[in-house]
Amino acid sequence: MGIQNLAGTTIGQYELQELLGLGGMGAVYRAIQPSLKRSVAIKILTPALAQQPGYLERFNREAETAAGLEHSHIVPIYDHGTEDGTSYVVMRYLTGGTLADRMRRQRDMGVPMPSLGEVADLLAQLASALDYAHKQGIVHRDIKPHNILLGRDGRAKVTDFGIAVGMSDVTLTYNTTSRIMGSVHYISPEQVQGQPVTEKSDIYSVGVVFYEMLTGRLPFVGETPISIAMQHVQGELILPHQVTPEVPMGISYVVMRAMRKNPETRYEHAQEMAAAV
Repeated sequence: MGIQNLAGTTIGQYELQELLGLGGMGAVYRAIQPSLKRSVAIKILTPALAQQPGYLERFNREAETAAGLEHSHIVPIYDHGTEDGTSYVVMRYLTGGTLADRMRRQRDMGVPMPSLGEVADLLAQLASALDYAHKQGIVHRDIKPHNILLGRDGRAKVTDFGIAVGMSDVTLTYNTTSRIMGSVHYISPEQVQGQPVTEKSDIYSVGVVFYEMLTGRLPFVGETPISIAMQHVQGELILPHQVTPEVPMGISYVVMRAMRKNPETRYEHAQEMAAAV
């Protein structure tokens, strides 16, 4: 049975109720925790990951680290485990969906993108969460709208620190199947090139998310993941105000600095970017 067909089954003490999302790293379900009579979100990681050398040790280490992050804009981790070769992470269940869901609905319904004030407020929330994690030595490495959850009140929470690692252990680009870790539309140039990944990589990805919210489009597109990845390394950025004239030129330059190819020339901290906005 594939991980996309687990509704109605049980893993650990959790009863899987409804598939919420499916991605390259696994599937997310709404589940019930009978012992506490509460709904939770549970991410089931693809069993293929367990075949990687040292995976289980790394998974446990990273899940424990993520569970230690306590911040108002980070989704709390409740539990984690491995059963029959399948690993899972249990998180708070939020009802507002993802930022990706919100932007897709806006595009499909022809609704204007969020106001600059709304975008700036969301950026401040993300920046606060990331700077907190960075101070703990944790780089997220996969910031994208799909990993930004919204509560019923619209407040944002960052999730899926499942591929985040300590800053002393960050080298990663292509695996044996040439799949790029993280999402290619939001990946930093240094991730593509196999260079050390730092908090500046998260700032780059936040810049891409900010760009998309301002313009309704991605900065780089292509026919293949590799072609998109190489544009992050070599492509010329069309500034947001050149795509959407309503965007102030000064805001465009904030995006440009966050998305500079050389990480040393980006903002030092995510909140510095938010303050610039």
